[in-house]
Amino acid sequence: MLDKLEPVGEPANLAGRTEDTLELMHDWGYAPGLPVLSAELLGGSVSSSVLERYLLSNPRFRFRDGFVVLEGYENLFEKSKHRAATHRALNGHARGVAEKFAQDLVSLCPYVQCVALSGSVASGGYDLGDDIDFDLFVRPGTKYLCYLVSILVGLRYSWRYRKATRAGLRKIAGFPKLTCVNVVWTQDQTKPFVRQDASMAFELLHCQPLVGAGVFSRVVDANRWLEAYFPQMFGRVFVDAVDARDSKLGRLLAGLEGRPRVLGWLERACRTAAWLIYSFAQTIWGRNPATRSRMEFLKRVKYPYEVFQD
Repeated sequence: MLDKLEPVGEPANLAGRTEDTLELMHDWGYAPGLPVLSAELLGGSVSSSVLERYLLSNPRFRFRDGFVVLEGYENLFEKSKHRAATHRALNGHARGVAEKFAQDLVSLCPYVQCVALSGSVASGGYDLGDDIDFDLFVRPGTKYLCYLVSILVGLRYSWRYRKATRAGLRKIAGFPKLTCVNVVWTQDQTKPFVRQDASMAFELLHCQPLVGAGVFSRVVDANRWLEAYFPQMFGRVFVDAVDARDSKLGRLLAGLEGRPRVLGWLERACRTAAWLIYSFAQTIWGRNPATRSRMEFLKRVKYPYEVFQD
């Protein structure tokens, strides 16, 4: 049902649209609050009051403490309530780290055209053990150069927070994993995306551009198929949260723009280096069954755009 929606019609269609939306959210392991569900509803937003009145009369949906789940997913209530409370208590700390990371990345690597916040920080359910997730949009022919620079910038933050001891924090050699780049899209992959389904639309719905807001807006406009899933994505105004700063590395890499052979060699070298780091990390984290299951889930839902699926 998720692959092809019925046309948006009268309120009688709300049950099916809501069920499909909750299936997407439950796949990611959370229950939404009613305002979030009404705003992110497949087929277009509706008011919270209208949705609440409609769903209260439908036995397929369960309400508790302002959260909504499908019947059979009641176990997500407490988890989601805890995450929402933790997100509020942290008072934007993860968002602040994300903005600094984005600024560092675009300052060091001019081929990164947009850094979009995603994951639990973007959706409002950040917990202390979570990574801060990003999706990148980059210049064609620089995917692995950009990815490797993002890893190195992430290591800077791992060093900065090396003494952190919060519950659930994953560490390698004593250094915490704070940031995670889930997807790197080159601009030619986005005009339009080959993959055009509800899960892909859901990923883009949750992207919050920190740098390159204009680039992200053009990506959305180039993918009109998104209207069949989330028409509320169109007409939104995005504004950069931070600006790029001048850096020696940034100037050096920018100078390679006119030297395609050198840039191509560097891209191939960066792919090899990034693959070694990626493989090492996947091996270490894969020892934990829960983490391994999560990694497999991410590879599946992001296919064919997960970093090394090309």
